[in-house]
Amino acid sequence: MTRPVNRMPGVPVNRVETDQKLPAEGLPPHVDFPAHWELLRTDRVGRCVTRVIHRLPDGRLHVWTSRRHRKHLGALITEGAEADLKAIERRLRTDLRHFHWWGWRFDHLSWWIGLIFIIGSICFVLGTVPMAFSTIAQWMGWSAWALDFTCFMGSVFFTIGSSMLVLEALNAPSDPSRSHAGKPARRRWRWFGWEWGRIDFRAAVVQLTGACIFNINCGMALVAGLSWWQSDLYVWTPSTLASCCFVMASYIGLVEVSHRRWAWLVWDMAWWINFFSLLGSFGFLCSSLVGYFGQGPLEFPQWWGNFFALMIGSWFFLFSTYLLVPEVLSEDDPATPADGREAASGG
Repeated sequence: MTRPVNRMPGVPVNRVETDQKLPAEGLPPHVDFPAHWELLRTDRVGRCVTRVIHRLPDGRLHVWTSRRHRKHLGALITEGAEADLKAIERRLRTDLRHFHWWGWRFDHLSWWIGLIFIIGSICFVLGTVPMAFSTIAQWMGWSAWALDFTCFMGSVFFTIGSSMLVLEALNAPSDPSRSHAGKPARRRWRWFGWEWGRIDFRAAVVQLTGACIFNINCGMALVAGLSWWQSDLYVWTPSTLASCCFVMASYIGLVEVSHRRWAWLVWDMAWWINFFSLLGSFGFLCSSLVGYFGQGPLEFPQWWGNFFALMIGSWFFLFSTYLLVPEVLSEDDPATPADGREAASGG
């Protein structure tokens, strides 16, 4: 819920009314905003802040967002006297014209996260497409165990990538404007921490929890000779729990970029990243639920609900994870908004 600046006489202009007590008048606790910036708007869902808009001393608007900050993409700097959200969204649409299909950023943690997830998604695609289409499996010449092992390797890469998401959140900079290209001062690297009040940290922890659980069912799928109740207990139950975590993490990611509980932001690359991830998560969840009835006292046909849903979910995950790389590369384009360091100093 967002409440605009209260401009009634006798009330400071930089106060944002909230119905819950939040640190620093509703500002994210891990970011140090300069005191001389004029606070215009704070967007949050529950207690989690997703966007903060300030007016800089030179009159421009400084738009801080949780996702861009975590990924070191810098703040958006726009012209305007008020917090015109439509103008800000038009600026984001303009940035999409400078889409980069691929590039190399070995010095950027977010780029490595994208690469690790892409490898994991490719493993899932390679393992699930032959499951759905037997002719492809025969052409590839892979055994069922080889396909299951490929999916297991995909789960390992997803766990590595999810761990890196947590580290990315914990090591977000405290400077609200500085981008990765700005060479921020070196900070002490944090390997552990707990910041549940941050929406990005919540999404990363839920994602990591699901990835760790998913390792169990992918690993147990390699074990031959399981009875129907053992398969339900050791394969499909962990798969269902993990898929629920993936759905939750993807939805939290959508909330982070939408700044509300739901919105269709089809012009926003970050929105598509999380939307594709949500579709992939539902595909995995459908496969897990139908998988309970692959054998045992009650059996359902498995092709559509299990194998096909798992394959489609894998493709959606691949679409989602691929976009993580172009998102990072958008930082390098000259059309990307400046990071505002000059404005931060009052220039």
